[in-house]
Amino acid sequence: MHSLLLQHYSRYSINLTTQNDDFMVIRAWQAIVTRAIQARASDIHVEAFEYKTVIRIRVDGLLQILQVPIVVEHERIIARIKILARLDIAEQRIPQDGRLSVGLNYTRPNIDCRVSIMPTLHGEKAVLRLLPPPSTALDLGLLGLHAQQLAHFTDAIAQPDGLILVTGPTGSGKTRTLYSCLNQLNTGGRNVCTIEDPIEIRLAGINQIAYHPKAGLDFNGIIRALLRQDPDVIMIGEIRDAVTAELAMQAAQTGHLVLSTLHTRGALASIQRLRSLGIANDVLRACLRCVSSQRLARQICSACHANQSKDDCLLCGGTGLFDRIGIHEVLPFTNAIASAFESNANFAELTCQVQRCGFQDMRSAGMVHVDNRCITLAELNAQLGSWH
Repeated sequence: MHSLLLQHYSRYSINLTTQNDDFMVIRAWQAIVTRAIQARASDIHVEAFEYKTVIRIRVDGLLQILQVPIVVEHERIIARIKILARLDIAEQRIPQDGRLSVGLNYTRPNIDCRVSIMPTLHGEKAVLRLLPPPSTALDLGLLGLHAQQLAHFTDAIAQPDGLILVTGPTGSGKTRTLYSCLNQLNTGGRNVCTIEDPIEIRLAGINQIAYHPKAGLDFNGIIRALLRQDPDVIMIGEIRDAVTAELAMQAAQTGHLVLSTLHTRGALASIQRLRSLGIANDVLRACLRCVSSQRLARQICSACHANQSKDDCLLCGGTGLFDRIGIHEVLPFTNAIASAFESNANFAELTCQVQRCGFQDMRSAGMVHVDNRCITLAELNAQLGSWH
């Protein structure tokens, strides 16, 4: 009888210990999430080093260490993330991708996150991209476009067909620009569809499709099927290769307005990139409506600017910079500009020719923000580097 009681209380003690450990993991993860959201982080990095876990967050484009105590093992934090993202907890040898939701109140998560798990030397690393909520203001007028650039964009998306490209490196704000266009096009009289990997922002009234090549749902199959769905506007997450470029052009040629992105340095380079992917000059002239390239620069803190001091500023924490604004160059692909490219002029000649057509390059556009005291010259130079 005595031994049976001991076994009973022993099992009870183990259950209490397990529950306490789980509670500590939940609290630790929620503390990380809360601090990251309060700091306006766009990404959370959970990194494994030899003897410790390091949490870093990206705020306004820069990574910084998040000062939060970690009282549980690294593996437990990663396991918590995997559980929430519905990933395989036992698999630690290969990368995994998923999705979860977080929030200041862990019982009511309201921020979608894209999750990436990667095995590293001292354990798995998790990176979470905090996606903008559906309530985010998606307005072309709030992106930092100058008046003439905004007019070019507005004219392009008002067209019934053709291709609009938004270009720039990862993290330059291309997604928000595309969704701002979609938001303006999202009226009851249009069938707006997207093909994304993954779906970044969920918009009511838009048919959003995530493609999964491993499941047999690849891009080529989706767009061919989608063209039979009577779309008016198609957003393609990224033109990655010659096949994607050709399909995008075919869609634009057959009466659809197509929006997409390219990873190129600038607007002029984007057109050269399309030509290198096999798109003929006559097709470009017929289909391409507008090319935009962009970067994000940290803005001068409005509170510091008003008080003429950044010391102990509650808004920016004493950095003097708060939030970011877009620096854009927008190239409407007119017949004159198409002729300049077809003449096979070198880059310097092309630049001169498009500037005669009213094109404003990114450095010139950035200097307008500097003159308006939106950003500093140092920040502009940091974002553009050796840009000419």
